[in-house]
Amino acid sequence: MFFMVLFAMSFALAQRTVVGMVTDDSGDALIGATVLVKGTSEGTVTDLDGKYSVTVPSGSNTLVFSYTGFETQEIELGASNVVNVSLLAGISLTDVVVVGYGEQSNRLKVQSVSQVTEENIKNVPFVTPQQVLQGQAAGVQIVNSSGVLGSAAAIRIRGVASLNAGGSPLFVVDGVPMNDGAYTNELGASTPLNPLADIDPNDIESVSVLKDAAAAAIYGSRGSNGVVLITTKKGKAGSNRVNLGYYTGWVEPTNVLEMMNAEQYRTFMADYNGVSTIPPTSFNWPDAVLQTGRINNYNLSFSGGTAKTQYYIGGTMLDQSNYTIGNELNKLTGRLNFKHSMDNGFRFGANIGLARSINDRINTDNSTFAPLTSAYLQFPYVEAYNEDGTFKRSPNFIPNILAIEELSVFELVSRRSYGNVFASYDLIPEKLYIKTDWGMDQVSTEETNRDPDIVSPGGYGYRRIISDIKWLTTNTLNYTESFGANNLSAVLGVSYETSELQRTAVEGSDFAADGLRNIASAATPTLTFADRTRWALASQFLRVNYNYNEKYLLEASIRRDGSSRFGANNRWGTFWAVAGGWIMSEESFMSDVDAISTLKLTASYGISGNDRIDNFASRGLYQSGVESDYAGNPGLRPTQAQNPDLKWEETSQLDLGIEIGVLNDRLKLSANYYIKNTTDLLLEFNLPDVGGISNISRNAGEMKNTGVDLDLNASIIRKRDFNWDLRLNMGFLNNEITALPEAALDEQGRQFISGTGNQRAVVGFTANEYYLIPYNGINPETGNAEWLDQDGNPTTNPLASARVLAGSAVPDFIGGFTNTLRYKDFDFNAFFNFTYGNEVLLGELRFVDDVRATGFNKSVDVLNYWTGPGDTDAFAPGPDSPTKATFRQPSTLQMQDGSFLRLRNISLGYTLKGKKLGTDAFESIRIYVMGQNMWTLMNKDFRGADPEVADGGNNNLRQGESFFSPPQARTTTVGVNVSF
Repeated sequence: MFFMVLFAMSFALAQRTVVGMVTDDSGDALIGATVLVKGTSEGTVTDLDGKYSVTVPSGSNTLVFSYTGFETQEIELGASNVVNVSLLAGISLTDVVVVGYGEQSNRLKVQSVSQVTEENIKNVPFVTPQQVLQGQAAGVQIVNSSGVLGSAAAIRIRGVASLNAGGSPLFVVDGVPMNDGAYTNELGASTPLNPLADIDPNDIESVSVLKDAAAAAIYGSRGSNGVVLITTKKGKAGSNRVNLGYYTGWVEPTNVLEMMNAEQYRTFMADYNGVSTIPPTSFNWPDAVLQTGRINNYNLSFSGGTAKTQYYIGGTMLDQSNYTIGNELNKLTGRLNFKHSMDNGFRFGANIGLARSINDRINTDNSTFAPLTSAYLQFPYVEAYNEDGTFKRSPNFIPNILAIEELSVFELVSRRSYGNVFASYDLIPEKLYIKTDWGMDQVSTEETNRDPDIVSPGGYGYRRIISDIKWLTTNTLNYTESFGANNLSAVLGVSYETSELQRTAVEGSDFAADGLRNIASAATPTLTFADRTRWALASQFLRVNYNYNEKYLLEASIRRDGSSRFGANNRWGTFWAVAGGWIMSEESFMSDVDAISTLKLTASYGISGNDRIDNFASRGLYQSGVESDYAGNPGLRPTQAQNPDLKWEETSQLDLGIEIGVLNDRLKLSANYYIKNTTDLLLEFNLPDVGGISNISRNAGEMKNTGVDLDLNASIIRKRDFNWDLRLNMGFLNNEITALPEAALDEQGRQFISGTGNQRAVVGFTANEYYLIPYNGINPETGNAEWLDQDGNPTTNPLASARVLAGSAVPDFIGGFTNTLRYKDFDFNAFFNFTYGNEVLLGELRFVDDVRATGFNKSVDVLNYWTGPGDTDAFAPGPDSPTKATFRQPSTLQMQDGSFLRLRNISLGYTLKGKKLGTDAFESIRIYVMGQNMWTLMNKDFRGADPEVADGGNNNLRQGESFFSPPQARTTTVGVNVSF
């Protein structure tokens, strides 16, 4: 008994319990703040009142207090067992950043990773994950293809890394690489729907962009275009919370083209073309297809848990109509994340996302069936309705777009189930654990098109069903060890994933009545189609991290991938990276430099790959069908030559970085210089058409991207009642094609690959060079339009041989900056993003500037035509000029400066906290008003609706071109968020 009492007394003396409260700099309690005993696994979180109680073992005398969005503090314990702490808002040096297959301390990482946290994206009405990143990460260019609901965005991380293979980054959600195929028809343009539209931004906790090889090589064959890791929200122990959000808004176009009205058109045609037979009627087609769209979003989530079990449950309902008629989106999403830990070191959990959307689609661009395209081109004297109110059939090739959007059905139903279940077990507690992860991503779409007789004589119907089901498993062994000042961690893993795509489509025409929607009712079946395709990827990978005294840092990774897409002789590829870092500010010789709080140098080099090609690009292919029949009997014909040597496209990357923090990191700058070389480009080559074989895929060509990424974070003012924070990022890029063996030669003897008729990749230049006839302007004495010939002399007879490399769609630099101000309970945020140095090609100008008496309306710009000698300001040639017929010739006249500065988001909010009202009924209520795309600064001579265009979507060889692309939407919203 004596020994038991003595033991209890000594144990009590060896440890103590410390209590206290954690608040923000306004004195409000921080719920769920983490309190850790430094150097141990002991810790807790604060309760609903911000209070905590933690047991401090013998020999420990420091507590670490942290909370997301606040600076971490370390407090050395004195004699008192009561420690109250006030945390300052800001960026913590010890915040973790999500990387491939794990997390790392932001302070100790040597990879080039940009992270957008919940603090940067909360309360912003994003509809897609790509919008979360736009302008937020240095070196990441995101260009929305159009203002149509659900349209895709072109995403480039440190420039394009491929030509014919895919250019998009790999998106990984909670460890699951997502399917991102084209699951819909493109409706008149090369811009598909957004493949990630089913992921709800309300559920996103953070987004990490892996940019250099050290970060992306762990994903091996899919890392050359960069990797985007999306982490969804998880529950926090001791922080049970209910969040309810709602916002409503109004949607308008940022800009529209100015076309002639009926009176202007009649006057112009009479005076300029001598046409006086135009009917005396009038109809404003652009006004008829435009409207004020509405958006409503409802979000509800529950999160929290205990030390053993954490959960997050969320759901969102979105209902949105666009600024053009016929375009609506209704979406339901749900999410369940949970994790449970058992006393024996066994943990398990799941992250499950569900989504269902109904998209009332419209044609986008490059189609007279697109609302804005049709409205711009339709004659302003053509009326839409008969006297009895019924729709008129259009008298020309441009359809009655109002009838189409009112009577036709163009519906896409999308369903998605994605997520993973996982389990882990501690083989050696706090040192070694094994984890198994099983994931899936199932996408299915149902697309229905039904046109009535007035739109398509006899009626037309089409239906297509697509399903893409991916399964994968990842198993890892994770090790962490510290011995003295040496710290080591490693992850060893194997993974396997496979996906099967199935497509079925039917089509028919000639319906007995417009009310018969099913394709089976068509009297004339015109299409029956069904196919399936599958791919698989097997991988092994290893990453090792080492640091000495948290000052000298080293990392190495290697991955070996085997893909079914490549030739039988080159199925496997090995990808690797090494990186090092030195936290110089930890050296003793820096101790007297009080101004510098952080100084870190990093360097990395590695190789990643690209497998974004057709599943059977290396195979010899045959095709059956009517064209393959022989003497009335079914047969097969060859269509593609095999290439068993087809192999991985590889990108090597060198990255040199520096990170500087001054004034206790109130001002923090990071800069990275990189050289990114792609070799063995995956290219398609045309063959002489012998026996039906017309193309083959080969590895040929090289490309280089060099650039600098800059990130600046500044806490300009940090007071109790007033804070002002600034975030700025910029990415400078130089892209160059360095080799294209076997490619065609242009007139100057340069090798090139065509992307479009007006754009090509040329050795010695960028991947997206415009190849156009130089336009010289209107001769003020003759009234003729003039171009430049191949010798640079003015000419009125433009020839294709005079084309030159006139400009690039690749910008010189991109970026964004955010100002955040908080005064007491008010907050104000203004976020801008910008692009500079790129050109865009507006194909629509060739049509609206056609001054001849042709079958569509004209731009008001051509009203400014030459009227006599000395007219130096004329835009269009004179009425008698022989160049009227060639004025619409593709030339630099349609090429415009694509630089812009856009106020992407601006908001003003007020937060009312329950504690200040003396009630526990709610934690806080935030009311806000917000605007998106409210203002755009662009070249004063820009003639399009919007400089932000990406007609090619993710087609690497077709960027920056437009053909009546609908402009970005200007959205005004008001909303409320309530936390209980």
